[in-house]
Amino acid sequence: MNSLAVLKGILLILALTMDSFVVSFAYGVSKTKMPFGIVVCMNLLMSTILGTAIFMGSRLAALLPEGVTGRLGFLLLFGIGCYRLFSYFLKKGEAESEKVKALNLLEGLGLAFILSLDSIAVGIGTGLVQSGQVMLVIGSFLAGIAVMEAGWMLGHGTRHILNRDLSWLSGVCLLLLAIGSLRG
Repeated sequence: MNSLAVLKGILLILALTMDSFVVSFAYGVSKTKMPFGIVVCMNLLMSTILGTAIFMGSRLAALLPEGVTGRLGFLLLFGIGCYRLFSYFLKKGEAESEKVKALNLLEGLGLAFILSLDSIAVGIGTGLVQSGQVMLVIGSFLAGIAVMEAGWMLGHGTRHILNRDLSWLSGVCLLLLAIGSLRG
């Protein structure tokens, strides 16, 4: 795997785990506990969904002409990146209505599924244009656990000082990946 592929993989992992970081940060700010076992289960589900989507994308890549797969991958990554940026700006005025004090397994798995919905499109788009899928899934699993723990700790530690929404960063990462997919 060359250095450009590694950089693309890191950007993809950052994009996919940014939502998890933001959610965990919000839970930390609201003093909601996220047990480590639940964080692991959440990331196992999210990585399984991502892996399935990447596998589907790589199967599609084998069926479609090379030029089509590159453009389709670009469109999927670019579309999800734009969606994330627009949703950040659209939800800026919305307020949180419900606070929980402890995240249970069922809530965690539901949250993991919701956080994984965009991974389906991103995974298919990535499978169309990039190799190294197994490393992406493993990296996403490990990074997901790390960013959720870090997000919670950072949110909990800075809850009185900082309450910022960083979800727009994942959109930027996906747009960079989309542009990078055009360059090969």
